[in-house]
Amino acid sequence: MHSQNSPFLKNNKSLISSAVIPYYLRIDHWNDKQKAILLTSIIALAQFLLHLGSMNRYGFHQDELLYITLGDHLSWGYRETPPFIALMSVLGERLFGDSMIGMRLIPAFFAGAIVHLTGLMVIRLKGRYFAVLVACCTVAFSSAFLATGALFIPQVFDEFFWLLCCYLVVCYLQDPRDHLLYLLGLVIGVGILVKYTISIYVAGMVIGLFLNRESRRLLNVKSFFVPFLIAVLIIFPHLVWQFENGFPAFLHLDELKKNQLVYIGRFDFVLQQLLSNGTGLFVWLAGLYYIFTADKLKRYIFFVSGFMFVMLVLLLFRGKPYYAFGAFPPLFALGGIFFENFLRKYGKAVKIAFTGVLLVPNLLLSLVVLPYLPIEKTSKVFEWTYSHFGLDFPLRWEDQKVHMVNQNYADMIGWEELAIKTSAFYGKLSPSQQRQTVILAEGYGAAAAFTYYSRKYPLPKVVSLSSSFAMWAPDRITAKNLIFFSSEPAPLLPAHVYTRFASIENPYSRVYGRGIYLITNVKSATLKWYASEWSEKRFQDFDFGLE
Repeated sequence: MHSQNSPFLKNNKSLISSAVIPYYLRIDHWNDKQKAILLTSIIALAQFLLHLGSMNRYGFHQDELLYITLGDHLSWGYRETPPFIALMSVLGERLFGDSMIGMRLIPAFFAGAIVHLTGLMVIRLKGRYFAVLVACCTVAFSSAFLATGALFIPQVFDEFFWLLCCYLVVCYLQDPRDHLLYLLGLVIGVGILVKYTISIYVAGMVIGLFLNRESRRLLNVKSFFVPFLIAVLIIFPHLVWQFENGFPAFLHLDELKKNQLVYIGRFDFVLQQLLSNGTGLFVWLAGLYYIFTADKLKRYIFFVSGFMFVMLVLLLFRGKPYYAFGAFPPLFALGGIFFENFLRKYGKAVKIAFTGVLLVPNLLLSLVVLPYLPIEKTSKVFEWTYSHFGLDFPLRWEDQKVHMVNQNYADMIGWEELAIKTSAFYGKLSPSQQRQTVILAEGYGAAAAFTYYSRKYPLPKVVSLSSSFAMWAPDRITAKNLIFFSSEPAPLLPAHVYTRFASIENPYSRVYGRGIYLITNVKSATLKWYASEWSEKRFQDFDFGLE
């Protein structure tokens, strides 16, 4: 037998390795680009595992329930969103059924794709391993991107298409081929069907492309109009739908401005941009500095123009802070390259220490950003941060009041409790009473919860005049009995007699203390009230701007 240090094993090590491991799987034969891509895959996998550990906590967010419900009414548009998220809902249910983990796997995959694209961006810009490590770890474990990748909402898809759009422009500047223009038009078009905000980012990038002499030479008629025309063709059915339905997107924007955006302070918006990425702040600031100081990066000034234009527009119109998150990954890529060059003269120990300083705080924050901790402990963490550092925005809700828990978490709690208690009461009614009973839900969260959980618990038909539910609601109620849930502390329904049979008892829920009511023998005043409300909602939804 040969000893471990025998000449036979030393001389035939490569031969044995070749026999056991295929050539294309042997890392020692990979080029630098392949190794860098492997590194992005490892970081994306680590982020995915972090998401996986928190997917089954708390419950569905009310927005998730709404978007899942939209999938039951496939259309080219909805009052609150373009159609992409509804299509993803259908795909998720076909693949995973009613599984909450299954639905949340989809945004987690897209979040991983954002990590991958960031790494590819670094490679395109001639960054090496350390630059990839810094940029990808920043976007993977940023509080902002962990949070948006954890829920089945349009935001993570929006961020992905922003970054993909930017990446394709980089590819075209480096190697102007026609197929990249076609792909760019496709990405912009689909991105608009995710959220309209990508149009702001694209406009900002176009400004930057025109500002630079080198990139401006590539912006001929073909390169400028081909992607635009392809995008218009993709969104054309959605535009037709908007026209036929009275442009409900404008109505939704108007409601946002009146009920939510008006309360967003510009200082708070800027503060959240500075804090939302944790230690990533230093990386994207370094990226901003680097692009203005490195001559080789001047052609990529559209990274900055896109970023600044988005910030300016959202600041001016009081947009929600998370609307801007998609503009950060390209700056993370630049920041990664900056720190790679800046730390090049230092040894491995310094780089390891820098990576630790970058990672550890964000990983600790991930325990709060993602629902790992029980809601009671999470609430205490938020309250401690508020009392010691005066940071109230994590606890400030849309009503501008400071609560005991972050609104995002409060929106995940209480909805199944609502369905269970309603179903239990409904089951006690006689069959004839059940046939004459419908649920009237005031808010879209409750309406979506009743609709979704009716798959699991026996519940009557759900009627609501909130959000897109108004588009599917009947023009009049014919049932004799109403189970009514109000998002307000007291019911607004003009009924003579209410019977409160249950309430939401979880104190961390958005709808804590709200009652569930039974109204029997519905009076004409209630029916007239509903008909009037329905007429107003339908008029607003379908005739807005068409007088």
